[in-house]
Amino acid sequence: MNSSALLLFAAIAVPCALLAVKYWQHALFGVFVLLVFEGALRKWAFPWAQAQIYLVKDAILLAVYVGFLLDGRKNQPAPTEAGAIKAVLLVAFVFGCFEVFNPESPSVLVGLVGLKAYFLYAPIAFILPYAFKSREHLLHMVRLYLIMAIPVAVLGFVQVAAGPSSSLNTYVSHSDDPAVLVHFGRENDLVRTSGTFSYISGYTSFLTFIAMLGIGYNLAQGWRIKNNVAPIVALTLVVGAMFTTGSRAPVYTLLATGPVIFWFAAMRGMLAFRTVLRLTLLVPVIALVALNLSSRAFEAFLQRASESDDSTLARLSSPVSQTIEALSNAPPLGVGIGATHPSALTIMGTEWPWWLHDLLTENEMARVTVELGLIGLLLIYSLRIMIAAFALRSALSLKDPAYRALAIVLMLYLALGIIGSIMLDPTAGLYYWGGLGIVLAMRRLEQLAHRDARATLSATRAGLRPSTVYSDGHPAGHPSVQG
Repeated sequence: MNSSALLLFAAIAVPCALLAVKYWQHALFGVFVLLVFEGALRKWAFPWAQAQIYLVKDAILLAVYVGFLLDGRKNQPAPTEAGAIKAVLLVAFVFGCFEVFNPESPSVLVGLVGLKAYFLYAPIAFILPYAFKSREHLLHMVRLYLIMAIPVAVLGFVQVAAGPSSSLNTYVSHSDDPAVLVHFGRENDLVRTSGTFSYISGYTSFLTFIAMLGIGYNLAQGWRIKNNVAPIVALTLVVGAMFTTGSRAPVYTLLATGPVIFWFAAMRGMLAFRTVLRLTLLVPVIALVALNLSSRAFEAFLQRASESDDSTLARLSSPVSQTIEALSNAPPLGVGIGATHPSALTIMGTEWPWWLHDLLTENEMARVTVELGLIGLLLIYSLRIMIAAFALRSALSLKDPAYRALAIVLMLYLALGIIGSIMLDPTAGLYYWGGLGIVLAMRRLEQLAHRDARATLSATRAGLRPSTVYSDGHPAGHPSVQG
């Protein structure tokens, strides 16, 4: 770490962390904004300090956790039915701490990096519910995040049009040499875009989450165009930008989950005749515009998808086959948490992970098996299954139509985490635990609203003038006895 990079990190992280302790709610939202533009800072603004910029959001998050613990909000009512998730998460964390000192691990530092990758973002899920003040605040923040995604999606089209020689098309490099660009297209003349993110994977994770969030928000608004143009535009641009990445995963995910979302919405009575009529008009327009925003990218995407060596079925079955192989060959307790993390090579100063004994895997489920063995595999994936089941129960039990709409899409997003990459992709990890946090926030706000309604009704029946009670549970005044 050179002195200039260290000074820059201190100049940014230290004051931000101090402010984050006091204003932890705003800082928590700020982390999700920084996540989007962190790659731009690393690629274009401060390429000589890209490793330090990467750590800023983690420093802010740790300060947010401290600020939350010092605040009194942690003593307010918490969402019910999340106790089992917390218990399994705690057991998994304790097991992960033991795995830091696994004798098969190449270094304790590698283990600490692995512990961070697995568990640093998990507390977000249980803190985020206390950052939303009301139903209106939650929906407003979701809307703002969708609007913020518009220029990020547009950048993907600009990068395709700019061509491989443009300075806009670059990835973060961990050496002095620029990272090799990944091309696609019939003439291999297009660059797979990364937007404002460091790598393609971060951009695709962002586009996937925003697309599903956009569907949920627009569903919550009944797909009305009036006063809802920006979220619809954001959804259209994000879908179109998916093709500029050349990645099949976000497109196939949207195609697979879209019908399920609308089926759930129909089952929950959210697709009234007017809504169906709007969908009949809007969906073809959104699809047509998205496909034609960059015809070159769309054609290149189709060419890459049709000529790819691995089939979709092979990609879907690879987690199971790789995990079975890892279970057969890995030590009973694995080789240590973080052992397969890309940063392990940098920490150990080598180009070959000799500590893995040729147990090289690509899929995250198999990597967890190699690192933590059978016990760790069961803990991590039972936790993910429990989270998906909790989100499903929430989607079926929430009464507010807007909450139900968001819960439906977040349920599917969290279910995808069972087979997706959460630890190796920080963008996906933040959105995964943030998605669970939104579900818990909606449950908490609805529980508080019901509690306040019962309190008001009881006060009215008792002949008292009901006090004003805010959605965070704090009364504005004391009820007084009438005449």
